[in-house]
Amino acid sequence: MQTIGRAISKVVSGTNAVASVLVVGLVLHVTLDVFMRYVVGVPLNSTILFVSTYYMIAIAFLPLALVEETDSHIAVEILAERFPDRVQTVLLVVATVLTAIVTAALAVRTGQEAMTKYNAGAFSIEPSGKVIVWPSYFFLPIGFGMMSVVAAWKTIAIFAGKDSGFQAFAVEDPYLTGDPKP
Repeated sequence: MQTIGRAISKVVSGTNAVASVLVVGLVLHVTLDVFMRYVVGVPLNSTILFVSTYYMIAIAFLPLALVEETDSHIAVEILAERFPDRVQTVLLVVATVLTAIVTAALAVRTGQEAMTKYNAGAFSIEPSGKVIVWPSYFFLPIGFGMMSVVAAWKTIAIFAGKDSGFQAFAVEDPYLTGDPKP
């Protein structure tokens, strides 16, 4: 279990690293555009297209698996935390299984759309010419697919009563290690 969980964590870290690099790229690109526009008087072409089509999509979707791995999604547990441990575990399993199924379906559907855009050679017409946009469609199936893998592995770890092996957990999650709730 540990080995597979660590391998999944490494892939998740890789997608997160790509998103982190793109955040820096976004800042540098926009800064350079502002400098060129207001200091030199010649703005960069297609900055808005690159920001909205490449940077923002990658930054939003590639880290989804890390958010799932670290249980960092927004959660309101007003009632759930008052339930017995057994009920909380059942709710965790149901939520994790649903997450795996829904994100797998999203990965498949967005992957189909990405392939359609790839086959069509999707591009955008800008004043500077054609800008290819089909690669940006692949960020969604990668993000959703990795999130589905993480959720599925969490489910397997819960059923096995073992630690998932994920590296991103700062504190051991008793539900994923099979230990009773502290």
